[in-house]
Amino acid sequence: MSFTLTGSFDTSQLPRLAPDPVTVTVARTVQPGWEAEFLRWADELLVVARAAKGCLGAAVFHPGEAGGEYQIVVRFANGVLLRDWERSEVRNELMDRADRFVTGVRMQRTVGVDEWFEAAGHAVPKRAWWKRLAFDVAWVFPVSLAMSVLVAPWFVSLPLAARVLIGATIITGVLQVVVSPARKRLRRLRRL
Repeated sequence: MSFTLTGSFDTSQLPRLAPDPVTVTVARTVQPGWEAEFLRWADELLVVARAAKGCLGAAVFHPGEAGGEYQIVVRFANGVLLRDWERSEVRNELMDRADRFVTGVRMQRTVGVDEWFEAAGHAVPKRAWWKRLAFDVAWVFPVSLAMSVLVAPWFVSLPLAARVLIGATIITGVLQVVVSPARKRLRRLRRL
Protein backbone atom coordinates (compact mmCIF):
# COMPACT_ATOMS: atom_id res chain seq x y z
CA MET A 1 0.00 0.00 0.00
CA SER A 2 1.43 3.39 -0.94
CA PHE A 3 0.27 6.95 -0.46
CA THR A 4 0.68 9.81 -2.89
CA LEU A 5 0.69 13.43 -1.83
CA THR A 6 -1.70 15.61 -3.79
CA GLY A 7 0.27 18.79 -3.17
CA SER A 8 3.42 20.18 -1.65
CA PHE A 9 4.14 19.12 1.89
CA ASP A 10 6.15 21.62 3.93
CA THR A 11 6.96 20.23 7.38
CA SER A 12 7.91 23.68 8.65
CA GLN A 13 4.19 24.50 8.57
CA LEU A 14 3.35 21.73 11.03
CA PRO A 15 2.72 22.84 14.62
CA ARG A 16 5.60 22.26 17.00
CA LEU A 17 4.39 20.41 20.06
CA ALA A 18 6.66 20.60 23.05
CA PRO A 19 7.30 17.45 25.11
CA ASP A 20 8.39 19.68 28.04
CA PRO A 21 6.08 21.68 30.31
CA VAL A 22 4.55 24.71 28.60
CA THR A 23 3.65 27.95 30.38
CA VAL A 24 1.11 30.29 28.81
CA THR A 25 0.93 33.86 30.06
CA VAL A 26 -2.01 35.94 28.91
CA ALA A 27 -2.14 39.66 29.70
CA ARG A 28 -5.67 41.04 29.57
CA THR A 29 -6.80 44.66 29.71
CA VAL A 30 -10.21 44.95 31.37
CA GLN A 31 -12.73 47.62 30.48
CA PRO A 32 -13.02 50.08 33.42
CA GLY A 33 -15.94 49.24 35.69
CA TRP A 34 -15.94 45.56 34.70
CA GLU A 35 -13.16 44.41 37.04
CA ALA A 36 -15.49 42.50 39.41
CA GLU A 37 -17.10 40.66 36.49
CA PHE A 38 -13.65 39.84 35.09
CA LEU A 39 -12.48 38.45 38.44
CA ARG A 40 -15.55 36.19 38.72
CA TRP A 41 -14.85 34.99 35.17
CA ALA A 42 -11.15 34.47 35.95
CA ASP A 43 -11.99 32.41 39.05
CA GLU A 44 -14.22 30.19 36.93
CA LEU A 45 -11.48 29.90 34.30
CA LEU A 46 -8.94 28.83 36.93
CA VAL A 47 -11.24 26.12 38.32
CA VAL A 48 -11.85 24.70 34.85
CA ALA A 49 -8.19 24.97 33.78
CA ARG A 50 -6.91 23.29 36.95
CA ALA A 51 -9.32 20.40 36.34
CA ALA A 52 -8.06 19.93 32.76
CA LYS A 53 -5.85 16.93 32.07
CA GLY A 54 -2.16 17.81 32.38
CA CYS A 55 -2.61 21.20 34.07
CA LEU A 56 0.27 21.81 36.46
CA GLY A 57 -1.17 25.03 37.84
CA ALA A 58 -2.98 28.26 37.05
CA ALA A 59 -3.07 31.69 38.66
CA VAL A 60 -4.27 35.27 38.17
CA PHE A 61 -2.00 38.21 38.97
CA HIS A 62 -3.62 41.58 39.53
CA PRO A 63 -2.23 44.81 38.04
CA GLY A 64 -0.43 47.27 40.29
CA GLU A 65 -2.05 50.25 41.96
CA ALA A 66 -1.42 52.37 38.87
CA GLY A 67 -3.56 50.00 36.79
CA GLY A 68 -2.50 47.89 33.86
CA GLU A 69 -3.14 44.35 32.76
CA TYR A 70 -4.27 41.27 34.62
CA GLN A 71 -1.94 38.33 34.02
CA ILE A 72 -3.34 34.81 33.79
CA VAL A 73 -0.69 32.10 33.89
CA VAL A 74 -1.46 28.47 33.04
CA ARG A 75 1.12 25.67 32.97
CA PHE A 76 0.61 22.30 31.27
CA ALA A 77 2.71 19.14 31.34
CA ASN A 78 3.33 19.29 27.57
CA GLY A 79 2.24 20.90 24.33
CA VAL A 80 -0.28 18.18 23.41
CA LEU A 81 -2.20 18.59 26.67
CA LEU A 82 -2.09 22.38 26.30
CA ARG A 83 -3.46 22.08 22.76
CA ASP A 84 -6.28 19.85 24.02
CA TRP A 85 -7.15 22.49 26.64
CA GLU A 86 -7.02 25.32 24.10
CA ARG A 87 -9.35 23.41 21.75
CA SER A 88 -11.79 22.35 24.48
CA GLU A 89 -15.38 23.46 24.25
CA VAL A 90 -15.53 24.69 27.85
CA ARG A 91 -12.48 26.93 27.36
CA ASN A 92 -13.85 28.36 24.11
CA GLU A 93 -17.16 29.17 25.81
CA LEU A 94 -15.30 30.99 28.58
CA MET A 95 -13.25 32.96 26.04
CA ASP A 96 -16.42 34.00 24.21
CA ARG A 97 -17.92 35.29 27.48
CA ALA A 98 -14.82 37.41 28.18
CA ASP A 99 -15.33 39.48 25.02
CA ARG A 100 -17.83 41.68 26.92
CA PHE A 101 -15.25 43.09 29.35
CA VAL A 102 -11.76 42.38 27.96
CA THR A 103 -10.48 45.11 25.62
CA GLY A 104 -6.98 43.80 24.91
CA VAL A 105 -5.13 40.47 24.99
CA ARG A 106 -1.43 39.60 24.68
CA MET A 107 -0.29 35.99 24.87
CA GLN A 108 3.11 34.38 25.34
CA ARG A 109 4.00 30.68 25.38
CA THR A 110 7.22 29.49 26.96
CA VAL A 111 8.56 25.94 26.92
CA GLY A 112 10.79 24.47 29.61
CA VAL A 113 11.27 27.45 31.90
CA ASP A 114 12.27 25.44 34.96
CA GLU A 115 15.53 27.41 35.04
CA TRP A 116 13.56 30.61 35.74
CA PHE A 117 12.16 29.17 38.93
CA GLU A 118 15.58 27.92 40.04
CA ALA A 119 17.39 31.15 39.14
CA ALA A 120 16.89 32.74 42.55
CA GLY A 121 19.07 30.06 44.10
CA HIS A 122 21.92 31.00 41.75
CA ALA A 123 21.66 34.76 42.22
CA VAL A 124 24.49 36.71 43.77
CA PRO A 125 23.39 37.81 47.24
CA LYS A 126 22.77 41.52 47.73
CA ARG A 127 25.70 43.33 49.33
CA ALA A 128 25.36 44.88 52.79
CA TRP A 129 24.30 48.55 52.85
CA TRP A 130 27.70 49.70 54.10
CA LYS A 131 29.46 47.91 51.23
CA ARG A 132 27.11 49.53 48.69
CA LEU A 133 27.76 52.92 50.32
CA ALA A 134 31.54 52.42 50.21
CA PHE A 135 31.35 51.36 46.57
CA ASP A 136 29.28 54.45 45.64
CA VAL A 137 31.68 56.75 47.50
CA ALA A 138 34.58 55.14 45.60
CA TRP A 139 32.93 56.24 42.32
CA VAL A 140 31.83 59.72 43.47
CA PHE A 141 35.00 60.72 45.34
CA PRO A 142 37.31 61.08 42.29
CA VAL A 143 34.69 63.15 40.45
CA SER A 144 34.19 65.44 43.48
CA LEU A 145 37.93 65.79 43.99
CA ALA A 146 38.48 66.71 40.34
CA MET A 147 35.64 69.23 40.61
CA SER A 148 37.19 70.82 43.71
CA VAL A 149 40.68 71.02 42.24
CA LEU A 150 40.06 71.78 38.57
CA VAL A 151 36.71 73.57 38.27
CA ALA A 152 35.87 75.23 41.61
CA PRO A 153 38.73 77.79 41.46
CA TRP A 154 37.10 79.31 38.35
CA PHE A 155 33.97 80.18 40.35
CA VAL A 156 35.48 81.58 43.59
CA SER A 157 34.02 85.04 43.00
CA LEU A 158 30.41 83.74 42.74
CA PRO A 159 28.04 83.55 45.73
CA LEU A 160 28.09 80.27 47.69
CA ALA A 161 24.67 79.07 46.43
CA ALA A 162 25.71 79.59 42.79
CA ARG A 163 29.01 77.71 43.34
CA VAL A 164 27.21 74.77 45.00
CA LEU A 165 24.60 74.68 42.21
CA ILE A 166 27.27 74.71 39.47
CA GLY A 167 29.30 72.04 41.29
CA ALA A 168 26.28 69.78 41.88
CA THR A 169 25.23 70.14 38.23
CA ILE A 170 28.69 69.26 36.90
CA ILE A 171 29.15 66.33 39.31
CA THR A 172 25.67 64.93 38.52
CA GLY A 173 26.27 65.29 34.78
CA VAL A 174 29.63 63.48 34.95
CA LEU A 175 28.10 60.71 37.08
CA GLN A 176 25.24 60.18 34.62
CA VAL A 177 27.21 60.49 31.39
CA VAL A 178 30.54 58.87 32.31
CA VAL A 179 30.39 56.96 35.59
CA SER A 180 27.01 55.24 35.29
CA PRO A 181 27.71 53.69 31.85
CA ALA A 182 31.15 52.57 33.08
CA ARG A 183 29.57 50.87 36.11
CA LYS A 184 27.03 49.09 33.87
CA ARG A 185 29.79 47.81 31.58
CA LEU A 186 31.75 46.49 34.56
CA ARG A 187 28.65 44.75 35.95
CA ARG A 188 28.04 43.08 32.58
CA LEU A 189 31.64 41.89 32.45
CA ARG A 190 31.36 40.42 35.96
CA ARG A 191 28.25 38.45 34.92
CA LEU A 192 29.91 36.87 31.90
